[in-house]
Amino acid sequence: MTGMGSRTRAAGGSGAVVAARVTVAALLVLAAPAVAFLLTTGIAGSGTSIRFPAGYAVMVTVTVLVTVAASALGARIAGRAGFAAIRFVLAWWAVISFAVTVAGVSLGRVHLMQLGIAILAAALAGIAAGLPLAARR
Repeated sequence: MTGMGSRTRAAGGSGAVVAARVTVAALLVLAAPAVAFLLTTGIAGSGTSIRFPAGYAVMVTVTVLVTVAASALGARIAGRAGFAAIRFVLAWWAVISFAVTVAGVSLGRVHLMQLGIAILAAALAGIAAGLPLAARR
């Protein structure tokens, strides 16, 4: 039992270990949507070259699942210390995807708009899966 005046850490281990875990979690969550949509879209340059060879539904599903898995794994690795990092990275992806969606609509590029929507869905699913896990640990 700890006293009221004692200091507790958000996650076990030294400060360097906690920082390393948070960094790994943030990098996992940061890379997941990018890797997923790069593998499923066939992007070869500009927004006009975006296509979905396996289909749009497959791309959305893969991107969401990879992001959720990375968020859960990041939360498992970093624990409560990774809560802020995971939230920040996924919020960053949500802002970027919203901007991509708006750009797709304003430029009349349907595939660019669809890409933005897919990344936004992945970011929201990652937030829904990763943050509760990180908060519990």
